[in-house]
Amino acid sequence: MTRARDDLEALRDPALRSTPLEAESTAQSTTSGPVPGPGETRQDAAAPSPGEPAGAGEPRQAGPERAAAASSAGAAPLQAAPRDRGDESLDRERYERYAMPASDLPAANVQAFRGDASGVLAIVRRAVQSVTRDPARHRRRLPKSRFDAIRSLPELAMALDYAVTRMQPESAPPPEVVEKLDLLYGVLRPTLATAEVYFPRSIVPETFGIVRRALVAGDPASATAAITNLILDRWSHVQSRIPITREELTQLNSTAKWLVSNTRPPERLDSRDIRDRLWSLLRERYEQLRAIAQEVSGDDSREYAPERLAAD
Repeated sequence: MTRARDDLEALRDPALRSTPLEAESTAQSTTSGPVPGPGETRQDAAAPSPGEPAGAGEPRQAGPERAAAASSAGAAPLQAAPRDRGDESLDRERYERYAMPASDLPAANVQAFRGDASGVLAIVRRAVQSVTRDPARHRRRLPKSRFDAIRSLPELAMALDYAVTRMQPESAPPPEVVEKLDLLYGVLRPTLATAEVYFPRSIVPETFGIVRRALVAGDPASATAAITNLILDRWSHVQSRIPITREELTQLNSTAKWLVSNTRPPERLDSRDIRDRLWSLLRERYEQLRAIAQEVSGDDSREYAPERLAAD
């Protein structure tokens, strides 16, 4: 039970976060006070501001008198600062940290993201804060849960937001490049899923290592060239079992190699695949959080941990 309380406090205290990035995320998300649970108002859930007297049992001043006292003391009211989107190095580090495990998801498990990444982040933050705010109700459940996966959900949502809003080409690529990238995006995932079935990663780890790095970099051309090279080199082993002809595979390989040879990586940047992978990883971990919310709060859990994070 002591272990459970300690683990729960690690979720709630920014100073005990497992990484500086998670501490930064939690500190920003709690600037405006704790998130109220079902049946509470924010006024009920809010903690006293630093400007209030610390004496226990002192009556609170009325609104106008309190404002006047603060004004006479020269104290400015605290305001929640918006999340800083200007620190490119921090955003990039966060993205790379979660893009790596996302790139390992089996292609068959990846789902397309259709929604607003900022809205997803807001829901996830509120759900994490609400589910972990009461230690007494989690002593039996939390030790069985994957703490790191749950408490890192806001960071993972920020990585998704980065892939959606910040991983963009420096300038609009030529129409020919756009057309080829669209083609690759449409066939990369099923081609990769086929390769994962017939050529397990343990057999050809070097090829899948190239694919993984290309996906993280938002470079579907390099990923497609590597995986189609593998299939073509071992065509005799799979020709009667895969749903694609050799001619189609050769054309796909040629398209990918043309992009690699005739464009720079920033010009062919396409974050759609890694965006969808981050979204799929987020959904998997969010289901773990919802399971805890359901056990703790029953039907009330839908108010702060809804079933849908975004439009499907």
